[in-house]
Amino acid sequence: MSALHDEAAELDRACGVAPHDHVLADRRAELLDRLAVREQGLVFRYIPAGSFRMGSDDGDTDERPAHDVSLNGFWLSETTVSWADYIRLMGWAEGGYPPGDGRSPEGGDEPFHLLEANKIRLQYCEDKTQRAVHWYAHAPRRPEGSGAAKAAGPVIFGTPARLDDSPYTYAGKPMVAVAWQEAEELCGKLSSAAAQFRLPTEAEWEKAARGGLVGRRYAWGGGPPTGACCDFGRFDEFSILPSRTFPPNGYGLYAMCGSVWEWTADRYDALAYAGVPVPEALAAARATDGPGARDARNAGRVLRGGSWADSAEAVTVSFRMARASSGWREGAWTASLAPCIGFRIARVER
Repeated sequence: MSALHDEAAELDRACGVAPHDHVLADRRAELLDRLAVREQGLVFRYIPAGSFRMGSDDGDTDERPAHDVSLNGFWLSETTVSWADYIRLMGWAEGGYPPGDGRSPEGGDEPFHLLEANKIRLQYCEDKTQRAVHWYAHAPRRPEGSGAAKAAGPVIFGTPARLDDSPYTYAGKPMVAVAWQEAEELCGKLSSAAAQFRLPTEAEWEKAARGGLVGRRYAWGGGPPTGACCDFGRFDEFSILPSRTFPPNGYGLYAMCGSVWEWTADRYDALAYAGVPVPEALAAARATDGPGARDARNAGRVLRGGSWADSAEAVTVSFRMARASSGWREGAWTASLAPCIGFRIARVER
């Protein structure tokens, strides 16, 4: 790492000690802006090296006890990955389908489980949509059936409420209904000899979410979530707010609390913080998988951040959840097929 990275780490520590020193905060923000990386059409914010206090002594059992963790510097995407960016980076056709197999949004022969995921994305990932309806209402280019049946879609399902009548776009909201394996597939595709792209470890995610604040419960500080600072508690509204709706945290990251649950690289271990010996089978799996236990087996992976559909208790920087996952290529139903699960990408230099 360069002298700039070392300086960022020193400023980060200083801001943790004196969080109300605006001169220090401004210097850190300026330096972190300089260290931001723009690659693959995405913005990656630098998270300085150093120690932080992970977990919470006041949280659920699996969040205790709070403990010190030391990490190297890394970058994290400024927002969760949008559906438009996922399609672009994967080199897929418009509508979210792999090329080269004759499938398209109009073709009707899509891989079944991918089709089901895309139905959810049509409803929740569109930038100007204010409320999900039925997926046919969000797919004007794909009427059901033919002839008279083509006109039945809007008549039966109506049209979604939108902020305006501009063309449909999918660049501002998080991609949802995404499996852990699908996120890893994209990361593998982007990685090169110069930089590795991957899901953040659970510790990396939490440090990034805290934004340099020490002992605070939320990405913005200690005050409870409200509709002015976080996308949460809107289960009955069936919609996601754009990722940049609220101000970023101290590292320049948007929507670390609320919006959508975010996949991390790690397997879930409820006793990980308690110092309980890891079961032999899990220890063997971790030894095989390497740091972060990154592999493609169908096991529970940690999700962080809470979502638009969750209560205030779930949108803290330390709350932990896990789900099993399988990608559409595996041809099986998965618990990740939900409009509240997305991901962002970590970047490390090789």
